[in-house]
Amino acid sequence: MGNPTIYYYPDADGTLETIDFGEGLSDLQITQRRDVFDGFSRAGAFTRTTGRTYLEIRIILENFTSASLARQFETLSAHLERGNPIGFALDHDKAWAGFVRTTTSSGYYNPARGETRAVTAGNEFRYWSTSATIQSGDEIVVASASPSGLRETKVTSGVTSATANTVFFSTDALKYTHQNAPIIVRSRDFYPALVMPEGSVNQPIIESNHRISYTLDLTLVEDWGTIAAVDSLGYMGLRGTNGLPSDGYSLQEAVTEYRGSQDYGTAS
Repeated sequence: MGNPTIYYYPDADGTLETIDFGEGLSDLQITQRRDVFDGFSRAGAFTRTTGRTYLEIRIILENFTSASLARQFETLSAHLERGNPIGFALDHDKAWAGFVRTTTSSGYYNPARGETRAVTAGNEFRYWSTSATIQSGDEIVVASASPSGLRETKVTSGVTSATANTVFFSTDALKYTHQNAPIIVRSRDFYPALVMPEGSVNQPIIESNHRISYTLDLTLVEDWGTIAAVDSLGYMGLRGTNGLPSDGYSLQEAVTEYRGSQDYGTAS
């Protein structure tokens, strides 16, 4: 089992930087959020319009004593304050996420209610963690973009191979028909695209007890624009810590590339 790890690109055209926590978290709090607008007709009929759906992630590491780790978090803060994305895995060995492919070499796949598998192109974040795998018995999330914003948590019953291009959950079929792309399949506690919300920008993420011990309290939200940008890359991939693949991307570069055809933006 790997340690909790943060992944980010300090320079958009540079290599991947990782922060290994070195120990287990004190707490990981996941809150489902959805923007909604309610109304009632004159006759009293209820209507609801749904907007963005996302997860809010609160990462807490209490009373750690590594000054070096505290400095890494303090350095990360400047990246987040500018609106740039990061990834986070509770377990580095489970930093796995792929995107559903409806047209495959074996024919058409429809991620519909009743399906007991998810067909992907494999781990799109393989250069973040070359050891990351999905295995039978692992918890995964199948989620699709807004406006439907559907998500389901499953326990895998098997995978096609080490690359897990096809993930099976034979005893727990899909409850929803997922239609809004991108549709992501990820290890339950791997969050590949997170940003700092506006309300957290002027809040310190590190607190010190006389510089004897430190506490990290970091609240982030899912960024489905970055998720869509990575999906649009296909299997070209994101760069790792060694700069490979040489034609790979950072998260920021993926967003810039994607922005050309979409109404989406991020801070630089």
